[in-house]
Amino acid sequence: MLSRFPPSAVSLAGDAAMVALWGLAFGAVPVAWSTWITRAVPDEAESAGGLFVAAINFAIATGAAAGGALFDANGFSSVFVASGVALFLAGLTIVSTVRTKPA
Repeated sequence: MLSRFPPSAVSLAGDAAMVALWGLAFGAVPVAWSTWITRAVPDEAESAGGLFVAAINFAIATGAAAGGALFDANGFSSVFVASGVALFLAGLTIVSTVRTKPA
């Protein structure tokens, strides 16, 4: 029998829609990052970009280590719960602290 992951997945079409939505959402992220960096520090955009890439790689490594520890301790569902909580807190932080400037 074919096991579905995550167990709450309902259909192949739903899975495909979620993957497509993720791809569309993530496709805009590198463009937004580059635009933000060039506007924030136009004279040092290359240096800032390098530091940003280093920060992203550090975050990926930290997330992988924490996710692996959670998986070993409590199974895969704890990884999804923890990542959902982290995403919620990150969104809350962004909404409450980032102020946009009028064009």
